[in-house]
Amino acid sequence: MKVKKITVKNLFGMFCHEIPLNMAEHITIIHGPNGIGKTILLTMLNALFSSSYEKLRRIPFNEFSIDFEDGSVLSLEREIKSDLVERNMGDDDYGLVFKFNKHGSNLESYTVAPARREDINFPLEMLEDVIPGLEQIGPNNWIHVPTEEKLSLEAVLYRFGDSLPFKSRKIRRENEPDWLKEIRNLIHIRLIDTKRLLSFSHPRSRRKYGKSYLMTTPSVISYSEELADAIQEKLAEYATLSQSLDRTFPTRLVKGNGYSELTMEDLRDDLSKLEKKRSRLMEAGLLDKEKEIDFTGLIQQIGESNRNVLSVYVGDVKEKLKVFDELTDKIDLLVDIINRRFLYKKMSINKKEGFIFETSDGKKISPADLSSGEQHELVLNYELLFKVKPNSLILIDEPELSLHVIWQQQFLKDLQEIIRLAGFDVLLATHAPDIIHDRWDLTVELGGSTK
Repeated sequence: MKVKKITVKNLFGMFCHEIPLNMAEHITIIHGPNGIGKTILLTMLNALFSSSYEKLRRIPFNEFSIDFEDGSVLSLEREIKSDLVERNMGDDDYGLVFKFNKHGSNLESYTVAPARREDINFPLEMLEDVIPGLEQIGPNNWIHVPTEEKLSLEAVLYRFGDSLPFKSRKIRRENEPDWLKEIRNLIHIRLIDTKRLLSFSHPRSRRKYGKSYLMTTPSVISYSEELADAIQEKLAEYATLSQSLDRTFPTRLVKGNGYSELTMEDLRDDLSKLEKKRSRLMEAGLLDKEKEIDFTGLIQQIGESNRNVLSVYVGDVKEKLKVFDELTDKIDLLVDIINRRFLYKKMSINKKEGFIFETSDGKKISPADLSSGEQHELVLNYELLFKVKPNSLILIDEPELSLHVIWQQQFLKDLQEIIRLAGFDVLLATHAPDIIHDRWDLTVELGGSTK
């Protein structure tokens, strides 16, 4: 199930936009004057599929609808004014009405009311204790100091619910109908916004009283640690599989266990490929560098009677190294893109430290010491490669930020390489003609129409 078209009516009381997604090329670019609603559209789409109703309530619009490839339509409307009067609610206290129209089925409808104090089953004072930088400024209002955002109770719960020691995030979701939950499970959205250089993370050794606390960290640092952790997980998986195969090797050797004996020529070819693969894994930082073994010489010394031993061995090594395939492909492409772009620096990956950068004269530098343009390039490509599920719709706001014109012109080609590997669709908003470059066929212009 994929998003095919996005429509918003009466955005800010004046704009109507219709955005058909380019399903063949997997990239759609929206552009237009400042204030036309490019960023807001990305925000609305992300909020819709993440149950961030507070964000949707703050945006003035009449109707927001999503057309899917299968012909079904999900729409979101504000409650009409008469409903609010009957329920004695204020102008900013309206509900959101979901409607789902699927061919051959009855129209489904569901109304989401705002979160209220009486819905919460824990002391509000706890919020400031467990969310760094959050300060209460009113009975149901807080300010998040790092971002200077004023947040309502509902906004706090949806923004930081995953880090709270109680199940607050489920309070508003548990009553959602099954059809809405199913849509959310089928559609994966990720927003890469303009604040991508900073992220909230749980640093490795920051624990207090047995609880993990969120901290604002440069994204290049948190992603470097994250990649190192991912490598360690794969190494643990590799070790477990290796132990299992090594333990059963004698039994499988005697019984055959489905392995067909390879010809000597096949063995030479397979062993050569495996050594190249091991070298690639070493280069990617996944395996320690070791002295290469001359398998060609060994094969020449082995008789036909021992051919089955090598056949089983080759099968085992293939299975072991396959554990790293997906991660290696992503690391290779990330390092390749970064090393093509960065001047006077070389990137490599270390299984314990993550990102390693060295200057042309051999000096190591921290990822946090990269220029803002270099950090944007690294963070954007890392997120696309490592933080995106297959078949997702990725929303990118202003990819041109801090990037040199030449990098902007190369952005779409890099993006296409990543899409071919990771398999997702992209909707991006830009002001920069150089990002579009020669691909105006991928664009949708947002005008000032007031239908």
